[in-house]
Amino acid sequence: MRGVRVELRAGVGVRSHPFVPEFAIAAGPAAERRRRRAITDAHPDVRALIGTNPWSALLAVAVVAAQLGTAAAVARGPAWAIPIAAFAFGAFGAAAVNALIHEACHALIFRTRRANRAIALIANLGLVTWTAMPFFRYHARHHNAMGDYAMDVGIPTRAEAAWVGNDPLRKALWLAAFPYFQWRRVAKFRATERFWDGWMIANAALQILVTAVLLLRCGPGAIAYLLLSQSLATGFHPLGTRVIQEHVLIADGEETNDYISWASPLELNFGYHAEHHDFPRVPWNRLPRVLAAAPEFYRTRPVVRSRIALMARFILDPRCHLYRHAVRRAS
Repeated sequence: MRGVRVELRAGVGVRSHPFVPEFAIAAGPAAERRRRRAITDAHPDVRALIGTNPWSALLAVAVVAAQLGTAAAVARGPAWAIPIAAFAFGAFGAAAVNALIHEACHALIFRTRRANRAIALIANLGLVTWTAMPFFRYHARHHNAMGDYAMDVGIPTRAEAAWVGNDPLRKALWLAAFPYFQWRRVAKFRATERFWDGWMIANAALQILVTAVLLLRCGPGAIAYLLLSQSLATGFHPLGTRVIQEHVLIADGEETNDYISWASPLELNFGYHAEHHDFPRVPWNRLPRVLAAAPEFYRTRPVVRSRIALMARFILDPRCHLYRHAVRRAS
């Protein structure tokens, strides 16, 4: 498919088929652990990239200010301008917010847990729903238990994958409604701690307060802009296609895929996903330097150059479906 470069060794530890109503079965731990050790052995200087980037905190404040300012501005204009602004501008702001919350979750902005959680709450103000602390709750398991059906909410539920099948219309609807399906996935999560702690309450309360103030001062159009921007960032939008790009087996044997393009900086290099999984303690601005330092470890991995092309391929190609996720300890 044009826009998706695939130069891979076939079948590295994963069994998959064109369309079978069951997940691909991965053998052994995720390859990122072996690759991380091999890269640091071959290129020990890569360790110098590990650390924090406190400038991301200022970026978070700037992005939130831009999102809230745009929301107030479009609320004063015609209703038809809201979806246009959300698609052309707001989705990128929401994607940046998601990326910054992700950075804070990995302790890549500040050194202390409290400071990273605090900046995540501030970044979350660029969205409508509270997502920062729920993300902190579930995302660590995505790395530590990658492919575990119950603990990795990056894996679709069996009901979700069965409903979507490989029907083009349902795949398009799934992508458009991905935030809903992602919310449903947490039901399979085996919780080890209570949901409502102090940080979760603070996240919810702050979001409700700011949303209420914005609604009273600027009207429903401002909320509609932010909500649509948030939905598009992980929905039916080129940016939203990252939910396919990241871990769908677009090529046999590779569980994590990159998106590298001129647009990568607009989403804070979130598309350097293989590099991130290999080195989750490297901040977003240094991920391209991981690739530059160890190109021989990445040149044969799948790289998406056009998310629009990937979206078309996912929807129209019957070989692309949600069962193309690698599962290890299915339950």
